[in-house]
Amino acid sequence: MKTAQQILDAYWDGMLPINPIKIASAMGIKVKSDPFLPESGSVEVIDGTVHITYNSAEQSNPRWRFTVAHEIGHYALGHLDRVTTKMFRDPVANFSTGAQLPEERQANHFAAQLLMPERIVKYVMMEKGVSTIQGLASLFRVSQVAMKWRLVNLGMIRG
Repeated sequence: MKTAQQILDAYWDGMLPINPIKIASAMGIKVKSDPFLPESGSVEVIDGTVHITYNSAEQSNPRWRFTVAHEIGHYALGHLDRVTTKMFRDPVANFSTGAQLPEERQANHFAAQLLMPERIVKYVMMEKGVSTIQGLASLFRVSQVAMKWRLVNLGMIRG
């Protein structure tokens, strides 16, 4: 099991926005888009190699970026070890704040930490003066909803 910070420390190039595909590739994970995938994303182990597939046809750039980070989370958090099929398929509902399964909530939290690390969010706000949700979401290339909830979870704004 690895934390988002451990993954960032090992594989992030220091550039914003954080590129989850580049990070996954550096981890040895194969990533591909499939516009016909019936889910938002999936992660599975095939012949010992982890594969992430995301549906780029029905998702905006911030959305598929979060999807890929979420699927990295399933892998990094060890969720694949607990699933006999060695696969997670994620419909859109799994990416909301109301996700029911603990593994989905954990993967969402991981994705938020990976794409919007606390230290970097605070640095950008305090040192660079980017203070609006819209401005931060644009810089980190995430949805405004994702940025708002990240700021709430960091205790920087009220929900």
